[in-house]
Amino acid sequence: MNKQSKSVAIFLSAVPISYLLWLVMIGTFALHELLIGLVATAFATTGLWVVDFKYPARFHPKLSELLAIWRLPWYLLSGAWAVWLTAAKDLLGIERAESVFRLAEFNAGQEDNPHDIARRVLAVGYTSATPTSVVLGINPRQQKMLFHQLKRSTVQKMTKALGAR
Repeated sequence: MNKQSKSVAIFLSAVPISYLLWLVMIGTFALHELLIGLVATAFATTGLWVVDFKYPARFHPKLSELLAIWRLPWYLLSGAWAVWLTAAKDLLGIERAESVFRLAEFNAGQEDNPHDIARRVLAVGYTSATPTSVVLGINPRQQKMLFHQLKRSTVQKMTKALGAR
């Protein structure tokens, strides 16, 4: 299968998926919403296809790296608790909130390797989704990750699995 036919096949499979997502988002089967959804889905999917054809996505993660998201619900709950506890302690004058910037070693790989790009994107996305940490950037040349933490703690296992040390 050549590149163009593969791209068309992906486009044709993305249209019904996008439409189903539209239906889930609107939560109704009113005729006007169904018709607007068809038009919106056609435009959005066509736009994505054109952009991807001209500038192909270079995002090729391993399945295990995508599945690292299983840790995120715990990080969201424990992070929300940590934010509440830190705010309460700071408000009551028990302990000042730290709010620290950190630099960690990160196996960023090569700058233009699709798998390494995917690992960096997932590390930034997964880590920044938690309430206590935000990744400000990963420097592939220096193999470093700059991030902010509400309170100094160890680098999350999820982030370590994607390349942090």
